[in-house]
Amino acid sequence: MGTIATLVETPCFTLVCPGYRSAVSHAGASVTAGRLALAIGPQLVAELDDGDLVESWEATADLSAAEAEEMSETAALHLIEMLEDGLSAADLSEAVIDAAVVFLLAMKRHGVSDPRRIPACTVRWALHGERERVNVAS
Repeated sequence: MGTIATLVETPCFTLVCPGYRSAVSHAGASVTAGRLALAIGPQLVAELDDGDLVESWEATADLSAAEAEEMSETAALHLIEMLEDGLSAADLSEAVIDAAVVFLLAMKRHGVSDPRRIPACTVRWALHGERERVNVAS
């Protein structure tokens, strides 16, 4: 008698970012600050304006590596829980905050030194195995 193997899906999510986009000035118009968009599957697209992006980036500047890892893991686990339960309108702002925490800390660990230099990339976070994987688009 053979054995039947079942695949148990590892709780995970992927954040997709087209990279930081600076605003384009039009003839005679002043240049405004840019933005950073994040997609969490087809369920949620979030956008951080330049002010929120810089503020969030600077808020993590004094974290130790252990603190950053703990903060990222806490946010990721909370985001997985919300995604598995189905996002309600009430959860959207929490999901965006959690996604931003995971994404920005991953960018810092990946070596990005300025949030305005974030490239087009994906960040995959999985509960088991390699927790965080950053893939930069070429």
